[in-house]
Amino acid sequence: MFFKENDVYKIVKLRQEEVEKKARDAWKYVDLNHESLFQKVVRKWNNRHNSTAIPQQNCCACHC
Repeated sequence: MFFKENDVYKIVKLRQEEVEKKARDAWKYVDLNHESLFQKVVRKWNNRHNSTAIPQQNCCACHC
């Protein structure tokens, strides 16, 4: 299968545009992995309230 010079140019140009588009949109994918400020506050709030367990004075399993 042989390609004309013009066809090769079009394929290379399309590939270049695809790579440039992915490079422009890369920030969208990177920022999705970061935790937002609201998510951090909620996580810290949940951790603080979950850590307030009743301490056991003796090491038995019953709550007497």
